[in-house]
Amino acid sequence: MGYGLRSIAFLAELIHPPVQHDPRNLQRLHSELFGSSECSYRDFRLIAGGAQFSNAAGGVPGSQVSCANLLGDRIQIREEQTGCSREDFVTRVEHMAKTSLQLLPMKLFLAQQYAVRSVINPHSTTDAREFMLRTLFGFDEAVTEPFPGAPTLAGLRLAFPPSGDENAIYNVRVESFSNDNRSLFLETVGTFGQPVQPDGVASLVQRFEATYDFMQDRLLDFVSQFDVEETE
Repeated sequence: MGYGLRSIAFLAELIHPPVQHDPRNLQRLHSELFGSSECSYRDFRLIAGGAQFSNAAGGVPGSQVSCANLLGDRIQIREEQTGCSREDFVTRVEHMAKTSLQLLPMKLFLAQQYAVRSVINPHSTTDAREFMLRTLFGFDEAVTEPFPGAPTLAGLRLAFPPSGDENAIYNVRVESFSNDNRSLFLETVGTFGQPVQPDGVASLVQRFEATYDFMQDRLLDFVSQFDVEETE
């Protein structure tokens, strides 16, 4: 049973040993990225401990985020509600990592964490809250009777121990989507503790891909077990 997986946010944190950023180096990095097609940011501003690169978001204020925060111990890359594809985000992370290691004082990345947030529409119901409460949890009305009313959001969170060759740690969420009751919100967070040297930046991409695949291949399989339309 296929789903139209719609990704609404990608986040990356590339953690490095603490450094003292020189604003001139940060400006140099921004200028280098500004002229690139892979990882361009229009705006630059200094913040506590570093700088923020960003692109002006259209639409409703606060609904879109396209930025990179260069902090004293990490680089945070965020694309939320911008229409950024999986492939575009991979390119952005890889280019940011390579260029930062060339122009900033950090020499490696100690650990990485990625988040993928997406929405799908269940096949068996048009109300994701009902899907979570009645179908996935198996609750009837008596179970939620102690509460003053029906919940406006219902969800599940699972955390998995380190696994695989890279001892990846995955945390997932499945819940009704507050912006649209017809949709389920899915989140996968992958945490990787292996250091990455400048010549191994490709592994950063592979770890984001693994996080995305965990959602696409494993989390969707889990949900689909419950998402079965009743037949007479």
